[in-house]
Amino acid sequence: MKTSVELQDPFSYMLIWLILAVIILAAFVFTQVYFRKKLREELRKAKKIRLKKISEATLEGKKRKYITELEFIEMDLRNNKIDKREAYLRMSKTIRMFVHDVTGINVQKYTLMEIKRVNIPQLTQLVREYYEPEFALRSSADAATSIYRTRNTISYWRR
Repeated sequence: MKTSVELQDPFSYMLIWLILAVIILAAFVFTQVYFRKKLREELRKAKKIRLKKISEATLEGKKRKYITELEFIEMDLRNNKIDKREAYLRMSKTIRMFVHDVTGINVQKYTLMEIKRVNIPQLTQLVREYYEPEFALRSSADAATSIYRTRNTISYWRR
């Protein structure tokens, strides 16, 4: 018996799918490479932060100003005008404003990860220390010790 239908070889269908899979894979690899390159460029730009130059006299004036602010925080804490959490919030604001004033970097609203990228280890360490007492409901952190560390960081800051 003769039929008018001719069957095609199964591999003729599979070739189209193979070509389509290769095209999709190539597109995926291309987009991965492209976006990783863009991300790398953005990170390089972020690393090229220019620090402003200030005179030694200006730096000493800024140090006095922010150490005085720390003394007010310490007095308010001792006199129970503020609680520990408020003390840490004010310390964080003080050190961030000091770093902004002496470097020109706008770290006032940076997260800890953004501060790490700026590569100022002293600031990173202090902000990491402040995080738990600032945001936790209860904390066993010692505010007096943190004020002391913040004061030392400001006192020994170099241009």
